[in-house]
Amino acid sequence: MANGKKISKELEKILEFTSKRLSDATETFTQELRREIRALKQAGIGEREVFRIISADFDRRGPIFGRFVNNVKRGIVSGVMQAYRVGQDRIYGDSVRMKWVSVGSPRICIDCKERIGRIKTWNEWESVGLPASGFSVCKGYCYCQLIPTNIQVDDKVIIK
Repeated sequence: MANGKKISKELEKILEFTSKRLSDATETFTQELRREIRALKQAGIGEREVFRIISADFDRRGPIFGRFVNNVKRGIVSGVMQAYRVGQDRIYGDSVRMKWVSVGSPRICIDCKERIGRIKTWNEWESVGLPASGFSVCKGYCYCQLIPTNIQVDDKVIIK
């Protein structure tokens, strides 16, 4: 409940989904960190050196902390994209045609690259896979957008 207003079931599902992904990322991180500390200690490395090694991983976003940061980012981006899709569906539904637009990096996954500039209705896009829905190689890292065709926008929007 936000500001005394009840949230929709769709939004509740998105929040649960995002919370679950973040919880899973935290659990995986905790297990990996414990496993690494245990392996270092079993190799005879002292407490101070273990702390230094783990701190260096943190500072450099090494394998343990880097994976955690990426998993958290992926969970948040995925949740935002799911909420965006719900809002877009509510506003436009199947009433307008939508163009697939790549947003973000100049590196575009092969699945999304094939769709850039293509136009379909919302329902047609939904049936073949919406951006960030998991259909593509980029999975939850997808930043592509479906833009109504009455809005003029380039097929690729590169953010530097």
